[in-house]
Amino acid sequence: MNGPLPQGVNGPSLQEEASPQAAAEQPAAANAAAAAQEGPALPAGEGVPAGQKPAEQKPAQGAGRDVAERMLTVARVGILIVLAVMCSIICGAAFEGSAPFAWTAYASIPAAAVLVLSAGCKLLPLPYARRIGWFVTDSVFLVAFGFFSGVSYIYVVYALVLSDFYLSSPSLRHSVIYFGVNFGVYTAWYIVVSVINKTLASAFMISSQYFVALIVLALHFAMFNFSMTVWRKNRQIEQNMADLEESRNELLRAYDKLEEATLLEERNRIAKEIHDTAGHSLTTVIMQTEAARLAVDKDKEEARRCIAAANIQAKNCLEELRLSVHLLSGKRENVTFKEYLENILEETSAGTYLTVRSKIDDMELSGEAERFIANTLREGLSNGIRHGGGTAFLFELEDKGNYIEFLLSDNGKGVDRKTFKEGFGLSGMRVKAESMGGMVHYSSEEGEGFEIRLSLPASVKKARGAGEGAFRSPAAEQQAARGAGQGGSVQ
Repeated sequence: MNGPLPQGVNGPSLQEEASPQAAAEQPAAANAAAAAQEGPALPAGEGVPAGQKPAEQKPAQGAGRDVAERMLTVARVGILIVLAVMCSIICGAAFEGSAPFAWTAYASIPAAAVLVLSAGCKLLPLPYARRIGWFVTDSVFLVAFGFFSGVSYIYVVYALVLSDFYLSSPSLRHSVIYFGVNFGVYTAWYIVVSVINKTLASAFMISSQYFVALIVLALHFAMFNFSMTVWRKNRQIEQNMADLEESRNELLRAYDKLEEATLLEERNRIAKEIHDTAGHSLTTVIMQTEAARLAVDKDKEEARRCIAAANIQAKNCLEELRLSVHLLSGKRENVTFKEYLENILEETSAGTYLTVRSKIDDMELSGEAERFIANTLREGLSNGIRHGGGTAFLFELEDKGNYIEFLLSDNGKGVDRKTFKEGFGLSGMRVKAESMGGMVHYSSEEGEGFEIRLSLPASVKKARGAGEGAFRSPAAEQQAARGAGQGGSVQ
């Protein structure tokens, strides 16, 4: 079957005529772009009328953060007020005689002022890293304030300063560190004061001021940080919910874009299907009527046979066109894929001067691969006849084991590779082949005909006896539809 083809007959012009479907794609693409610009439409059945843009729920992340910041500010203002009151009380007690020395009572006033000023500065919207300096200042002046005042209940001021830190701390670990450092400093200060007052022997008794401070600060730490931990977890849950809602909105938008892209791809597939099936059939009709015109004066019987063949082919074209729009896929008739391809070749050459030789291996492919190969065969035959004036074709479809090889060549006039441009049909072949993991190659020389060589991976093959059944031709689909319509109306 691989013998040389007749030479010198016109071949395909690779500058293909623009298809009407190609022009129809432009409005479709423009409509899809306009729909994308207006916003994605929520699919019907999700609580929103079809065609209406989805009501994306705006996460309340910003509002929740504002409320949390206001709550922290109110708490810090309360701490500032209580701290100012306690510092005033302690300074008053220092002047009443609690200070270790007379002059230290006066020194307690600026120490208290610094503590109050630090608490006031922390009301500003400063980041945590900027607040660290103020908290270090608090630790230093707490020691000074306790030493200068000499008041036994200075641990209350410690609790207030620690509360301010706990509100700003990003984690429990930071709170533990700050508590440990300040309580260690408090212990050291307490030992120094006990040594000065010569009360070190009884300083650490259970009833001493130290154990009272230890119990108060430990309980304060436990309760305050437990509350802050619960509050942080709640904020984290709210944040996660807001992120989840945003992710949901993004998924909705991505789903709608995917739906639009799928719709556009389906439109392109329909256009390609119509271009391949109807275009091929109409080309055959033209060839048969042209043969009838040439034979009408010499052989009327041959002319009548050509006209009858053209009439049958025109009917098949109408059926194929209808099925391309309404069905586009499926298999019902008990014919093999090889027989279906042979029917395409027979319909093309019937009633014409065309010579078609073929070598087709019997194989079963996926429905998508079978449709693609059948449409590629139609497209190649139509191009070779219309554009190249080919009179002889060679078609081979072989199973090479790890790939499927498709070859279609003609004896047309060929084309200059320098001026070659792929039209709608050929470019569609290339895109489809690559999407299926295969490749297509076009070769031609001026006066040497045109060749289409297509390779598809073995993954398009189907196991024997599995899947969809035998290939369905358009005529069989029409017959099956009529049979189904006997029990009811046919759309």
